[in-house]
Amino acid sequence: MRGRRLRIPALAALVLALLGVRGVVAQQQQRPIQIRDVTVDGNRRVQEAVILGRIQSKPGSAFNPTTLAEDVRSIFQLGFFDDVQVRVDDFEGGVKLTFMVSERPFVRDVDFAGNKKLSTTTLQEKIDVKLGSVYNPVEVQRAVEALKNHYEEEGYFEVQISPEAEKFPDGDVRLVFHINEGRRITIDRIVFRGNIGLTARQLKAVMATQERQYYILRGTIQRQKLDENIERILALYGDHGYIQARVENQDVSVDREKARATITITVVEGPQYVVGEMKTAGVTLFPEIEIQRQFLLKSGEVFSREKLRDTIKNVTDLYSTIGRAAAEINPRTQPSPTAPVLHVTLDINEGPEVYVERINISGNLRSEDKILRREVPMVEGDLFTLQKMQRGRQRLVNLGYFDKVEVNTQPGTDRTKIIVNVEVTEKPTGIFSIGGGFSSVDGFVGTIDLSQRNFLGRGWEVTLRLRGGAQTQQGILSFTEPWLFNTPTSAGFDLFDTTRKFTEYDYESIGGQLRTSRPFLEYWRWNVTYRLTRDKISGIDPNASPELKAEEGTRVTSLVSFGVTRDSRDNVVAPTKGGQILMTVDVAGLGGDTHFVKTIGSVTYFKPIWLNHILAGRAEVGHGFSLSKEDFPLFERFYLGGPNTLRGFKFRRVSPTDEFGNRTGGTTELLGNVEYLVPMPFNIRLAAFFDVGNVYGFSKEFDPTDLRTAGGAGLRWLSPFGPIRVDYGINLDRRKGESFGEFNFSVGSTF
Repeated sequence: MRGRRLRIPALAALVLALLGVRGVVAQQQQRPIQIRDVTVDGNRRVQEAVILGRIQSKPGSAFNPTTLAEDVRSIFQLGFFDDVQVRVDDFEGGVKLTFMVSERPFVRDVDFAGNKKLSTTTLQEKIDVKLGSVYNPVEVQRAVEALKNHYEEEGYFEVQISPEAEKFPDGDVRLVFHINEGRRITIDRIVFRGNIGLTARQLKAVMATQERQYYILRGTIQRQKLDENIERILALYGDHGYIQARVENQDVSVDREKARATITITVVEGPQYVVGEMKTAGVTLFPEIEIQRQFLLKSGEVFSREKLRDTIKNVTDLYSTIGRAAAEINPRTQPSPTAPVLHVTLDINEGPEVYVERINISGNLRSEDKILRREVPMVEGDLFTLQKMQRGRQRLVNLGYFDKVEVNTQPGTDRTKIIVNVEVTEKPTGIFSIGGGFSSVDGFVGTIDLSQRNFLGRGWEVTLRLRGGAQTQQGILSFTEPWLFNTPTSAGFDLFDTTRKFTEYDYESIGGQLRTSRPFLEYWRWNVTYRLTRDKISGIDPNASPELKAEEGTRVTSLVSFGVTRDSRDNVVAPTKGGQILMTVDVAGLGGDTHFVKTIGSVTYFKPIWLNHILAGRAEVGHGFSLSKEDFPLFERFYLGGPNTLRGFKFRRVSPTDEFGNRTGGTTELLGNVEYLVPMPFNIRLAAFFDVGNVYGFSKEFDPTDLRTAGGAGLRWLSPFGPIRVDYGINLDRRKGESFGEFNFSVGSTF
């Protein structure tokens, strides 16, 4: 029996649903037509199973023209074919479907012709067209644009690139990019016309195209950046009240003799608008005055789109503090008909309370999921607030396990639900090093460090540290479980043996301590430590006072320390905002040979100001006294000077002295530090500082007006090994026998 055949072009496949094969459709109206067989014709490389796996029309199913049209689209979307057609034949009481495909050629070779300034290897890295891939004209055009962009970055603004597909006998192609590089064109100058309200310097500062790179190299021209220039210029005008400003023309003229280009930009500014009336509508959950406190736009000020965006964010964040993360704030601006005044109304849809539907955590390849979840102060079903999300991110950053922590949200299944996504990038948390180092306090020191801050991915901290040098020898073994019994209680122990050679005496301490701590309220944590040590003082100058020589010998110290801290710093390694309050009381006398009380209280604060600059400060006071007839122990006394206190003085040089000039240490200290930090590229910060403080007791009476001062500048580098600091401090009240200043090199944060 001769069957009826119908060939359906890919573009006309959908028409089949309306017109169809008259005989087949007529029969379908009477009874369903069954598909008896499905085959593929024309495929050479793409396996038939891959093609048939994309279609819904199967043998035994009912013939449906609409489904057939969708099948054609699905096959075409594989990306392997230039054309897809379907033929319908009568077959064994039903129909047989044959999908006829025309495969795209494969790329057998990629070459570049005419490139002299840039190597073929460099150009190959810039394109996504690879050997063995399917030839796709769209992908080829993208490759051309990528090559042009790279050439323009190098200054070849007039580069011309023409792709050519040379066919092999079997249908595959050799792709050749013919390149005419032209001369390297750099920017001579950028000229503005029509600007009155904003200076050319202001406009140039926001442009993606710059006259100079790194202040000395001439800039280059890129077409994409030319378009971006217009957007940035208009955004700047919008932030200065020129909401009707427009860029009429951006012209590039090239001096071919000098190979220099001049960019001329013509702007029409229009009037500068000021803010008229600022109102809100729809507010029921807050007092109106509370909403107005979030306004960065004030009546009578120049209007700014950026300030309007920040105002909307502030109001949105305010609603998020009470669980209304779905609040919508829509601004309405109404210009005055008589003057350049813009009235602003914030239409507020407060929305319902929003609850956490799900918390997704990704990127933790080594760390167990639970050690991340326990740091996020909310679980599925909790009321969502912005503070909880921000606090969770801050705590994850401060773990020190991750290079990057990103926390964002997405809508849940309805307006009352939200999904929290936590994405982390882990960093090495283990250290094994054998080497040496230098500090202005200890000189050259040999080190062996073996530590793991996230042992077995369970958050355990294990450290073995050995250090030896001319002034210090130290051995430490410590372990910390940050979540004891799956509660936020931290517990651990330290075993140590330390020997230090100070100018006045030699000190050796061997012992250990048990410690525990637990958070309470927001940012607060209490801690308790029990320490048992054998402390030995030796090497005191024979000419020292009898009181100082009486400290020589060996003592056993049994001490309990109680402390409370409040830490709101955004990053414990390199803070930019927040602060820390620390209060500790050490009580010795539960057995042992020493009996004393020592208290220290300190406050640090970091405040971002302009251009990401940071103002930081610390205030500290300490006092100790003996609980027996003996003096306050020498190894617990206060000294100032060095990289972490008064940086214009040598380490421990600020101290009361006896009648022979030997420093005795003190029972009371006052200390203040102020730093101004300027961030630079490559994790570097420049610092200017001022230090003030003194130590009192024994031969020096307490007088808070008697203070030593120092000032100076330094450099901070957040290296892969931790913060490294280099400072030079100047003694601002230099006295007889004291040096002008001191150079300090150390590891770790100042405070």
